[in-house]
Parts: sequence; C-alpha cells; structure tokens
Amino acid sequence: MKQAGGQKEEEIPWDLVDRCLLPLVFSHAFSVILSTILGFLGLARLTLVSVFLPSIALTLALTLFYHTLKVSCAGKIVVVTGCESRIGYSIAKHLDDLGVTVLAGFSRNEESKPKLKEECSGRLQIFDLDISSQEHISEAVKLIYQNAPNGIWAVVNAASWTAFGEAEWVPMAAFKRMIDINLVGTICFTSALLPLIRKTKGRIVNLSSIHGRIPTGPRAPMSTVTAAISAFSDALRLSIAKWGVDVVLIEAGSTTTGAWYDRKDMLDEARNLWQNLSEEQKATYGENYFELKITSLREYQSQQEDLSALLRSIGDGVTRTFPLPRYTPVTRKEKIQAFVAEYLPYSVYNIIYN
Repeated sequence: MKQAGGQKEEEIPWDLVDRCLLPLVFSHAFSVILSTILGFLGLARLTLVSVFLPSIALTLALTLFYHTLKVSCAGKIVVVTGCESRIGYSIAKHLDDLGVTVLAGFSRNEESKPKLKEECSGRLQIFDLDISSQEHISEAVKLIYQNAPNGIWAVVNAASWTAFGEAEWVPMAAFKRMIDINLVGTICFTSALLPLIRKTKGRIVNLSSIHGRIPTGPRAPMSTVTAAISAFSDALRLSIAKWGVDVVLIEAGSTTTGAWYDRKDMLDEARNLWQNLSEEQKATYGENYFELKITSLREYQSQQEDLSALLRSIGDGVTRTFPLPRYTPVTRKEKIQAFVAEYLPYSVYNIIYN
C-alpha cells in the first residue's frame, strides 16, 4: 500500500513474535527470581545475565520446536467459504498448494469457478453456498457430510460483506445484511459442521478484521461485526477445547481487508449512502467531509494487495500442530495500536489515537 509520503507499509504475520514474547517474559521473571533466591540463601552468586541467557536459549529452542511442528496434509479435508472473493479464492488455492483436499464454497461469480479448478489440483471440489441463507447452508452441509463421512479437518470461514461509513450514515438494512453474512452465517455453518470437526480433532478458522479491536468512525459496521466474531471465536474456543478442537481467529489488516470487496461496488455503495442521507444529515456533515472520510480508507487506496502475510497465517492456522489462538497479519502501526488498545488504559489510547 502506498501512502501519501510514497512509503509502502507492509503487513507482517507476527506469529513468531506472538509465540515467543510470553516465553521471553517468563524466562526473564524466572531468572530474576532464581538469582535472587540463590543469592539470598548464599548458595551461589549468579548474575541475572548468567541465569537469563541459558534460560532464554532453552525456552526459545523449545518454543520454536513446537512452533514448527506440522500435521500431515495428506487426506485432510478443509472447507472454505466465500471463495467468490479474492481472499477466499486465494485461500482455497493456497491450501490446495499445501496438499489438503479443499471444498470451496461459492455464492456467486460463476466464471471464477472453472478458473479455480484449472489452477488447482484434482483434489479440489466446488459447491454452492450462500452463507446468508439457512436453506443453502443445510444443502451444503448435506453435501459435505456425503463427501466426508469420516470428518473434516478444518473449516475456514472467509465469507464477508460490509458497508463503509459512520454509524449514522449506514442504513439498518446494511447492518442486518452484514450480521446475516459475517456473523449469523458463520455461527450457523460452523455449528452444523462441528460433529465432523470433532471426529478429527481439527480446527475452526474464522477470518475477521483488526478493526474489531481498533474501531474507527468510517468503519463502524465492520468494527461492530468483527468485534462480535472475535467474541464468538473466544467463547467457542472455551466451549470445545475439551474435545481437542482448536479455534483460530485471523485478524486481517486494512490493506488486506480491501481484497474482500470490489472497489466499484464499494464506491457505488458509498454513493447510495450519500443519496439516502436525510437533508439534515447532508447539511450537518457536508459532501466534502463525506467523500474525505470514505475515500481516505485504505480499502479504497490499495490497488494490488499482497496477501502473503494473510495466507501464511491461514496456512499456519490449518497445518500447525499447535496453532496460535489469534493471528494478526497487520502493519506495524496497526499492531502497535492494537497493543495499546488491549493492554493500556483507554484514556491513554484515546489521547494517542483519538
């Protein structure tokens, strides 16, 4: 993504940082406690560094060993929703390249189905799935049960739709459509496939956005729904951990999020938003302010999004023996902002970012 200053801000997987940060903190704490106790008892005179270095070396070695363990992809069946979007399409292709059997769900865009079949191996199968329709979900689940009676390894919930705009601008119909597709559809489809996932002790991978944790005004609908998806993922993880099933949440950054949506559709939606505002709202905000807020979003500015960070996170979530509960393939600025939002008082976050 090129910003005003011409700098390219790349999204980074951050999985190694997230994996190693806590062991690093614990190693330091252990070193401080051990050196203090031994010094107090007079058993040994060890400096903090002499205890910390072996401790951190051993801890990082074990952490990286567990981090690199992967399951065998042979015979693994993974269901991917939302393959009509560029993100869902790329995920299905990437997982096929890793060697799993992909069942790719499309809700529209017939022309991309044969293209995906041509670009992937013979293992990939395509089925119709409108995630907002309970009837479509029921038919798709029946098909999946027929093709995978012994269970599926994972479901990747990548279907998404959103409208951009401040909360007052977005009609309730748009909020409802977002909730039906992004949240209710994900919950219904995941719940229907849980028996198959329990059989393999597999995992559920939910795609969301970092803006569920760092909301912004022009992304009010997205921030609202993605926060709900994050909460659902955390609650589901606690509920099904006893069966050995992992729930992985992927929080994509702004640049990658733009690949979910067609820019022409986004601009048309923005024009419809403006036309549907009341005269009082138009006079209050002004058309210049409206256009500035909408067109300044990174989702509009990105031309060719690099999905490598997202795809690496998806691959890790599906194939790692011990996946992280949360992956954040975002930029450095977004990672820092999310850290401030989660670990510092809100007053501090408000001063810095609002």
